[in-house]
Formats: sequence, C-alpha cells, structure tokens
Amino acid sequence: MSKHDEPESCGECGEVAQKLVSSVSHTFAHTPVGGPRPQNTGVHSIDYSYDRVIGRDAEAKWKTISDRQRHKRGVIRDTGATGHDLSRTHEGDYRVMAPAERKAAEHGRAVHRTVMDAIESTKPMKPKTGG
Repeated sequence: MSKHDEPESCGECGEVAQKLVSSVSHTFAHTPVGGPRPQNTGVHSIDYSYDRVIGRDAEAKWKTISDRQRHKRGVIRDTGATGHDLSRTHEGDYRVMAPAERKAAEHGRAVHRTVMDAIESTKPMKPKTGG
C-alpha cells in the first residue's frame, strides 16, 4: 500500500476514512490559426510531434509579421511618409494615402476612439486589488 492509499482522519469529524483519488483528464486547447487542433494523446512522442507542428506554425506567422514590418519600414524610408500616411492594399503592399484619404482615416480613428471611450464608461468598475 502506498502513502496515498493509507486511511486518513477526516479534518472535520475525525473519523478514519479511505482516500478516494479520481483520475484526471488533461487536454491541449491550442488551435493553430489555419491548422488542425492537436490532441493530448498521452503518448509523449505523438504529443511532441504536435508541439513541433504548433511551433513551426507560430514561427511561420512571426516571420510573416516580421517581413511585413520590414517592408513597411522600407516604404516609410523610401517615401518619407509616416505610418499614419500609409494604407494596405488588397495584395498586402503599402501605399501612401492622398491627403483626403488621410483626413478621412483620422476622422474614422477619432470616431472609433469616441465610441470606445463611451463603451468603457458604461462598464462597471473592477475593484482594485493590491497591497
């Protein structure tokens, strides 16, 4: 009999009782974007393969983000524009907006900010915790 199987006294009534231990089920809840949902099979070599797939998926996505940022910085450097002057095309490239487009984009951001502030002001305040 192991230490976990030994009877123990109840903390409330003091009566000696046998411990009951239930089995636990664990699942892996990560779903890679555009990929399959891995399962927790309980077999380390299979689960390790899923982890590698997830790692490669994340690595590819971070590379895409990095490449896009590098390209955007190049467009800014080559045109002298700022990030607020740029717009993304359907092909994923960047172009400098015309002054009227820039003004409309600024107006849209201001409206969005006003709406978000109004939404935030209607949310109940969370109690502050700390010490």
